[in-house]
Amino acid sequence: MSEMTFPNPEPRLRAQVESILAGSSVPAADRQDLAEELYGHLWQRCQDALAAGASASEAVETAIRSFGEAGRLGHEMTGAYHSRLYATTIGVLLPVVAPPPGKLWGYRRLRLLLALGAIVELILLWLGLTQLTPVRAAVFASGAGLALALDVMAFRAFGRGQRWALRYCQFLLAIVLVQGAEFVFAAPPGTYTLPLLGLIGLWMLLPAMGAEMAEWFSHSRPIGRVLAIGLVVAVAAGYLLPYVAAAVPDPTQVSASDLDLQVSAVCTRDASGGVTAMDVNTRVHWTRLDLFPDGLGQGNIASSWLDGFETGVSPSGGRNIVDWRTAWVPITSHVPMYFPYGDRQITSPNGSVDGLIPAPPPSLVALDPYVPASDAIEFTPGSLHAGWTYEFVQHLQWQDVSAQPEPTPPAPVDPLVIVRYAHLDRLVVQALASCDRPGSGVQMQLPYPWTSQ
Repeated sequence: MSEMTFPNPEPRLRAQVESILAGSSVPAADRQDLAEELYGHLWQRCQDALAAGASASEAVETAIRSFGEAGRLGHEMTGAYHSRLYATTIGVLLPVVAPPPGKLWGYRRLRLLLALGAIVELILLWLGLTQLTPVRAAVFASGAGLALALDVMAFRAFGRGQRWALRYCQFLLAIVLVQGAEFVFAAPPGTYTLPLLGLIGLWMLLPAMGAEMAEWFSHSRPIGRVLAIGLVVAVAAGYLLPYVAAAVPDPTQVSASDLDLQVSAVCTRDASGGVTAMDVNTRVHWTRLDLFPDGLGQGNIASSWLDGFETGVSPSGGRNIVDWRTAWVPITSHVPMYFPYGDRQITSPNGSVDGLIPAPPPSLVALDPYVPASDAIEFTPGSLHAGWTYEFVQHLQWQDVSAQPEPTPPAPVDPLVIVRYAHLDRLVVQALASCDRPGSGVQMQLPYPWTSQ
């Protein structure tokens, strides 16, 4: 058979080129040029075989055999265009296969799910980096960034007909459906919640689990056990690390051991020995301060969560004397208690009191429900200095403002002074003192009843 009567060899050579490229992960921008280069090499080898006396059909097969096995060539090209790590991991996950022509019903829905997943992870990554403290932000961002990379890679692999991408899409869909169900069951009794997230999941469920979609993706080759295990580990890390971040200790943030809180009281007595006034001295010293306490974004902590302390007094020396709810009704109904009078005396190493906010109680530290607060001071963010000792003298006087004709005498026993220092929403340190006994700060256990009961 002459060359003139032999069918055009181009389709056979083109098919071999596509087979080689299907086993590689060559960037799309270089794919067309590389295809033409490969075809040119095959065509030249075919012409060389013809010149050596081979028949046309033999020349085509000789050219293909001499060029090399398609799978091996594809792997080598991946390594040539990417690092070895890429070639052995991502490159294996992203080769193009040849699924049946056309796109199945629901195909675009599932790719939309992967795209939405990537958008959500991108938002979470930004929030974690800007609003979490440094170590927690690093843990959170590692997980969110890994999940984002998986979403993007799965989106690309889904378009290339890779079966593992369909499995990953089904995994995301399961998360969406579970979260949608949580919204429904978490609704208060007698109310109903329409879970938009769950409805989106149901909209995508049928194409994701259909036999036709599975058949469409069945043409991709297995990724291998080792890579499959690595992919599962990466998925687990990507979706669990953001939850773990909140519980990770962050050494860049202060603890109660970094705060030295000292309280003492100088008492004035009447003839019967009752305490009519107190000068409460509170000393605050931070050995160090937080590094980016509200993340790299700064300014994310609500204004109600500042640094500061509040002073409360139990008139009889106990802690269950005056009911909080009656202590904070209109002033004409107040029972006798120790009220602040005069100016606070505030000193610091350089004499500056900038950043202090005299706060009317109850303020940021809710004392025991049965101990009325007498005075409170807050620090604005950034006004504290590590290594400085701040000293505050608060003047408290026994008063009866309940419109009684005669003032009620002070309690016959010494009162108990309770000072609680709150650092943001993270820790509370308490110091107890009486007229003859100073007190040092001890950390209180959280969660703490921030509001009155």
